[in-house]
Amino acid sequence: MQVKTLSVKNLRNLEDQTVSFSDGLNIICGENGAGKTNLLEALHLCSIGRSPRTRKDVELIATGKKNASVDVKYIRAGVERSVQLELSTTKNKFVALDGKPSQKLSDVVGNFASVYFSPDELNIVRGAPLYRRRFMDIVNCQVGSGYMVALKNLQHALKQRNSILHGTLNTTRYDPSLIPWDKQISAYSIRVMLKRASFVRNLDKFGAIAMRILTQNKETLHCTYKTFFDRLTDINVNTFDEEYQAKVKASYLKDVATRTTNVGAHLDDIEIKLGYISPDSTVEGRKVEVDKWINVRTSGSMGQQRTATLALKIAEMFLYKKYYGEKPVLLLDDVLSELDEERQRALMDYCKSFNTIVTCTEWNFNLPPNKMFSVNNGVVKELECANVEQRKEELTELDKAFENEKLDE
Repeated sequence: MQVKTLSVKNLRNLEDQTVSFSDGLNIICGENGAGKTNLLEALHLCSIGRSPRTRKDVELIATGKKNASVDVKYIRAGVERSVQLELSTTKNKFVALDGKPSQKLSDVVGNFASVYFSPDELNIVRGAPLYRRRFMDIVNCQVGSGYMVALKNLQHALKQRNSILHGTLNTTRYDPSLIPWDKQISAYSIRVMLKRASFVRNLDKFGAIAMRILTQNKETLHCTYKTFFDRLTDINVNTFDEEYQAKVKASYLKDVATRTTNVGAHLDDIEIKLGYISPDSTVEGRKVEVDKWINVRTSGSMGQQRTATLALKIAEMFLYKKYYGEKPVLLLDDVLSELDEERQRALMDYCKSFNTIVTCTEWNFNLPPNKMFSVNNGVVKELECANVEQRKEELTELDKAFENEKLDE
C-alpha cells in the first residue's frame, strides 16, 4: 500500500492543496497547531470513513465554510486507486471510490488501509474498555467480511433493548417484550465475538514479537480476550444462544434497576499483560521465559504503556499484511517524543523499508527520509533533502519474526 497524493479543501486549518508523498519514509515537521496532525487525520479519514479524533464531521470543516473534501490517490496491488470524501454542514457525507459514487459510507472501509498512531492511541492500553473494543472493531471491520454489518445490527438491537428498559416493565420476573431483541442480540453477538476472539489470538502472537524486538528482548506482551463468558471455550456456535439467554435472564433484575443491558459483547475487553523476559532466556519468535507478569494498564510505566501501544499497532499492521498481502500505510503522529532514544531508533529502523508518514516538531535522526515537508499555518511545503535510494522491499528483523507465524482464523 502506498499513498501517492492527498488533496484537501476546507479541512480544519489546511489550505486548499495537493501533497505528493514518497513510497518510503515521509517526514512532516511543524510547530504544534501548524496543521501536521490534520494531514494524517485526512488520510486516516479515507481509511475508515470517520476521523480518529472526533465523531462530528462538522468539526472537520474549516471555520466559516459549509463543506470540505479529501481525496487520496494510492497504489494497492500495483493498481492506482482513489477514495474521495465530501463533508457538509447541511448534507450527508458523500463517498466516491475510484471516481464512482457510493451509496454507503461503509464501502470506504477495507480499501485504503492505514494504521494510525498518535498519543491519544495510548488509551488502547491505559484507557477504559471502550477504547479496546473500538480497536478490535476498527481492525475487524477492515479485514473481517460481514463484521461491520453484524456489529451495526448488534448495536441497534442493544439500543432498542435499552429503550424498553427505560420504560415500565415487570420488576419481578423477565418481561417477554425483551425476547425479540434478546434473540437478535444473541444472533449478532456470536458473530462479533468469534471475530474478536480470533483477532485477540493474533494480536497476542504478533504483539509479543513486536514488543520483544522494540525492547531489545527485555519485555514481551500477552493479550487475552475478556467476555461475559467464564471461559472462551464456551463461545460455541451450537450452544451460544442457550447460554446467552440464560445469562441475560439471570441479569434481568439488575438490568431493570440500572436501566441498561449488563450482559453482552458491548462489555468486552482485552487484558494486556507485560512480561519481563528472563536475561538468560533463549529468544525465538515469541517463545521466551518470563520472570514476572504485570497488568500494563494498572502497573506499567508510561514508557512501557507507550511501547506496548506501539507494539499493538505494529501487530495491527501485520494482520493487514496477512490478509491483503502488503503492508498498510503507517501514520505516526508525534510519537517520537513519547519514546526514549533506543526505542525511537528501533522504530525508525523498521519504518524505513515501507510507506510511513511521520509528524514531528523537528527531525534529528541520522536517517535521511525519502521526502520531508514543513507545515506552517496549514500550508504544506516540500523541503529539499539528501538524495535517498528508492525504497527497497527488505525484510527487517520484525518481518522475519512474523513470517513464521500463521494467522489464526
